[in-house]
Amino acid sequence: MDNLENFNYIKLMKIYDFDAHALRGNNFFKGILDYRKKILPIHKHLVKKAKDFCCVLCGSQRSKLFLEWEAGYQLFQCPVCNAVSANIAADARHIDDVYNNEIYYQKFEQEILKHYAYRKKTQGAERFDYVIKRLKLNPKKARILDVGCGAGYFLSVLKDRKVAGRGLEVNPAQVRYCQELGLDVAGSDLADEPDNHYDVITMFDVLEHLTEPIATVTTVCRKLKPGGYLIAYTPNIHSLAYRLMGSKQNTLLPFEHFCFFNKPSFQYLAKKTGFAIHTLEVYGLDVMDYLLMKEYEDGIDYTVKLKDFMNVLQACVDKLEFGNHFRLTLKKKK
Repeated sequence: MDNLENFNYIKLMKIYDFDAHALRGNNFFKGILDYRKKILPIHKHLVKKAKDFCCVLCGSQRSKLFLEWEAGYQLFQCPVCNAVSANIAADARHIDDVYNNEIYYQKFEQEILKHYAYRKKTQGAERFDYVIKRLKLNPKKARILDVGCGAGYFLSVLKDRKVAGRGLEVNPAQVRYCQELGLDVAGSDLADEPDNHYDVITMFDVLEHLTEPIATVTTVCRKLKPGGYLIAYTPNIHSLAYRLMGSKQNTLLPFEHFCFFNKPSFQYLAKKTGFAIHTLEVYGLDVMDYLLMKEYEDGIDYTVKLKDFMNVLQACVDKLEFGNHFRLTLKKKK
């Protein structure tokens, strides 16, 4: 009993010291609601009827309703692979419409550029540690490809620390921004990259955007050296944030996020694409996101007044694996 009483469980937890407003901005939640309101009339014609649903991951037409939003937009869970996906008819033209328009550019400027320095210092540096240090890679020899690199936080940290990093990005504005920073970023296709070339390929908040995850991840596997790693961060829809916020959760981005995973669906993905699961961890921003929602509703700065509590409570949520983001590491089979 004495040993148990003296045991400090907090020491086992990873506690991130995030400033909500520096990371997200002062009007983050309102911005999410406004963005959804703007895109709904543009893309609502893509919503399919429930009877026409087809799982994005495995192609099964069997389903169980998981969540409803507006204008008939729904998420369904597949009983075959366990993935949750949207009833959206998306193709290459739709993807281009989403990421190459004025509304998305405004979102990019408001949500990302204003907070670039803070996100690079926190998320970019954390990702460097998670990729390079955790996997014990030789930074002088490692070849890293960041697919869906966005504004390039991670690549910028790699450049600062003299690690060879290249990025691919579908949004032209973000490609130009990264190139202006001197980063090796292109708008070209993943299929054009050399085979058996990279030690690690990262996909930070990308898996959920894929309309054909099996095909894309199979291509990723081909681009990796034998024994190479795919590291993906992706939302966890089975999280505390979704329990508390439902369709208000900010990682629900209709017409952008097509597929949500859990452990069984990750196993399905790995089996179909030439990988084995190396690690699967859960870290999130559930408490922050919930408090930002309540700030918008109540007009009280909860994330400022409860900052220390927010970060420690999030560590507890993560320890219970209820956080709203997965960190998946897949290893290519030799």
